[in-house]
Amino acid sequence: MAKTVVWKRIANQQILEIEAYLLENFSAQAVDKFLGKLYQKLEMLERFPESGQRTRLTTIRRLRINRLISLFYRIQGDYIVIHFVWNNRQDPAKNPYL
Repeated sequence: MAKTVVWKRIANQQILEIEAYLLENFSAQAVDKFLGKLYQKLEMLERFPESGQRTRLTTIRRLRINRLISLFYRIQGDYIVIHFVWNNRQDPAKNPYL
C-alpha cells in the first residue's frame, strides 16, 4: 500500500525558495524540470518508502532528487514526513541530519 507524503512547513518553504531561485536565475523551464523530477521521486518514494539512504539518525532517511538537492524524511505509520530539503553544495556541518 502506498504511503502519503506530508511536508513540514520548513521543507515546503525550502522548496518554494528553490523554485524562486531557479525562476530568477534560470527560466520557467528549469523550474518545470526540477518539479518534474521532484514529483517523479515522490511517487517512487510513496511506493518504496525505504528506498532512501539511512542517515546518522536512525529514523531519518535521505533521498536525492538530483545531484544538488536532497530530501530528508521520516516514515511514520502510513505517512512519509518530509522534514528538510538540502542543497548538497552547502557545508554538511550545517545539516542537522548528516
